[in-house]
Amino acid sequence: METVTSHSPKPPILHVTKTSCSKLTKNRNLNCKIPLKIYHQNIRGLRCKTNELIGHLHTVLPLICFTEHHAHWEELQQFFMYEYNLAAYFCRTTYAKGGVCMYVHKSLKFESVDIENYCKEKDLEACAIKLNLNFTHICIITTYRAPSGNFDFFINNLDLVLRNLYNPALELIICGDINIDYLKNTDKKNQLENLLLSYNLTSTVNFPTRCYKHSATAVDNIFIDINRKNDYTLCPIMNGLSDHDA
Repeated sequence: METVTSHSPKPPILHVTKTSCSKLTKNRNLNCKIPLKIYHQNIRGLRCKTNELIGHLHTVLPLICFTEHHAHWEELQQFFMYEYNLAAYFCRTTYAKGGVCMYVHKSLKFESVDIENYCKEKDLEACAIKLNLNFTHICIITTYRAPSGNFDFFINNLDLVLRNLYNPALELIICGDINIDYLKNTDKKNQLENLLLSYNLTSTVNFPTRCYKHSATAVDNIFIDINRKNDYTLCPIMNGLSDHDA
């Protein structure tokens, strides 16, 4: 998924757009005043997929976020993403698979934000960066909660992360696979929505992001400032690299 922010005097615009909808830009300096795009996918193992993923992209994206990269720290350092720097990550050390990471285009300056003390394998796996663009300051959090993860730990520690990061001058964006189906009205969904609303955040995904056998669920999401509710574009990307759409 992708986010796009505008350079006009009003707050920047957030978009998630289909890669096939955009032509490859010739301007590789993404710190100029153009919309900000963010791509997210539960990749179900990043190993041997980076080249194919870049080949699928028809536009230069400032930020690429992955959940379930399935790599140990040493292996993650070896993955090559053309024109991108590994900006932040969380890797499991006890259990297999899982993990989250974020890649930033080499033309952008970023600051990694250490939130590892709030994380726990399966319950809340997250990483964060700050982008100081010409037109706004944004903090992006990528998070994963396993289906078997402790929901109370997830919700309580996500609250601590947001409380620690919250600043009226800083725009917050959360993307990830939280394994809460936003196509159903459940207690967990309501608890998460209430928490995020207290930080002025709202969900954007209202279509299935994972179709498996006879089920279709919206377990992947991007949460944006509620003031942008009518000011973004969101499109699924079906690239065959995972059983989750981007």
